[in-house]
This record gives sequence, C-alpha cells and structure tokens, in this order.
Amino acid sequence: MDKKSNFLIRRIHSLLAIIPIGIFLLFHLSLNSTVFFGGRPLYEAVINFMKNMPLVWVLELVIIFVPILVHAIYGLWIVYVAKNNAFNYKYGNNWAFYLQRITALITAVFLVFHVYLQRFSVHEAEGVIDGLTGLLQNPLFFILYAIGLLSAIFHFCNGFFTFLISWGITIGDHSQKICRYISMTLFVVIGVWGVSILTVIAGF
Repeated sequence: MDKKSNFLIRRIHSLLAIIPIGIFLLFHLSLNSTVFFGGRPLYEAVINFMKNMPLVWVLELVIIFVPILVHAIYGLWIVYVAKNNAFNYKYGNNWAFYLQRITALITAVFLVFHVYLQRFSVHEAEGVIDGLTGLLQNPLFFILYAIGLLSAIFHFCNGFFTFLISWGITIGDHSQKICRYISMTLFVVIGVWGVSILTVIAGF
C-alpha cells in the first residue's frame, strides 16, 4: 500500500471513530442517563422505544454495525503492525499510543459481549434490564464491565486527539498540547458519567 492510500485510509478510519461511532457512544450514554431522572420505569420505556422504532435494524446496520466493523478491522491491523515503544521512550504521547492499542482490543471484546447481552440474548426491555442488573450486582463483573466501558471511552477521547492531528486541525505543539489536556479531561468527565450509570443500574 503506498503512502498516499495509507494516509487516506487512516483519515477515514479516524473520521469513523468520531462520526458516527463517537456520536453514537455519547447518544447511547445520554439515553442511559434516563436512569438518573426516572429510574427503572423510564429506562425501560426508553429501551422499548428504541427496540420498536421502525426499521431500527437498518439504522443499526448503517450507522452502528458497518462503521464499527470497518473501524475495528483496520484498527486491529494497526495494532498488529504497530511498534509500541512506551517502555523505551516514556513520553505521554507514546503511552497514549500504546494505550490506544490496548483499549482497542479490550473495547472489541467488550462490544461483542455488550451487544449480545443487550440486543440478542433477550428481546423484552424488562429482560434486558434484569440481565444487566444481575450482572452488575456481581462485583467482579461490575469491575470488568467498567473496564470495558472506560476502555471504549478512552479509545474515543484519545482518538479525538489523533483525529484532530490526522485532519490537520491541530498542527503545532502548543495546539496539540492543549487538545491533549482537553481529550483527557473529556475522558475523566465521560468516564465518571458512564460508571455512575452502571452504579445506578446495579442498584435496580
């Protein structure tokens, strides 16, 4: 593959991470945030609404499944060919590069499990919530689920940082340093948000 083609593919890969995958992540967390305001009844109503939307499978295929699959396949290739040097050159960006690859693998496993649990294991909203609640009430599975979620959030936030570089939006060292702080702040904020949702659901 020549450099021009590789550069274009990496740009598309980074764009998919933000649009639509990143937007879907934030939308998904926003829907789940109904647990803070209406408890289980409202959360159950939201799940029923999403499951019964007209042509929901088309939206899931076009907006969620295909972009994630394309991003994941090329991302796993990057993991395979990447030369991780975080242990030799212990700079922040090197560690972020290394963690981006590690969280890619964790996120891939987490997504497969999460989609199976939420989309295919049961079809009734009540069953979905009962299954997730029972899982999260086990301390070990709560920790594993939180790790999976935090990996996905870190992968998105750090991916946002690299997206800005790939698309020539942040070029200089100063602008990249500022965006690094912003991306890590987003990771903390969204991470606390996500784990708080899991905590509430575990209490149902």
